[in-house]
Amino acid sequence: MEAKKELSFELHEDMVGLVAQEFSPEDMANSLADTIKGKSREEISENGERLFTDYGVKWGKRVVELGESYMDRTYEVLKESIEQTGSPIFPLVPQRFIEIAYLSTQELSTLPVIENNFARFIFRIENCKIYQGITEGCGEEVAQLLTCRHGCLNLCRTIIEELNIDEVVEEMSATTPEKGYCEFVLRRTNV
Repeated sequence: MEAKKELSFELHEDMVGLVAQEFSPEDMANSLADTIKGKSREEISENGERLFTDYGVKWGKRVVELGESYMDRTYEVLKESIEQTGSPIFPLVPQRFIEIAYLSTQELSTLPVIENNFARFIFRIENCKIYQGITEGCGEEVAQLLTCRHGCLNLCRTIIEELNIDEVVEEMSATTPEKGYCEFVLRRTNV
């Protein structure tokens, strides 16, 4: 008799651990603090944008790489369904990789999804560990510059690019300094 295959619908712990270690919010906040010492407001914005853009691109590429390597049953079923029905991969496949990124680096049990349909995917990040780290290490004024948004926006953009999805733009509809949370919108431009 053939052994029954163990099916997991959860994210693989090793994958989550790797992402958490490689893209630590605390390390990023510390990197910003080191980078901006003695800089003007304009230099802080420029250096922060560069730092977080690079972080977001690397984070997105690594999440897609690991997410494809560490398959769970949920993703297998999703891929099978897309193949069988010819359904578009947006927004469900990008959502999976965005969930991996944030569940690995933030204190979340689920990603707060505000909207998920053919045209838009909207999610929210509250109590962001990077923003908190910047506030603690650099001060509220630097945190409110929100240079960290470049990390999140480039994470989303990179995932979309890595998945070869056309005609999707990434935007912010709310920011922590204004609303107490950041809200991100991935929107199809052709609907």
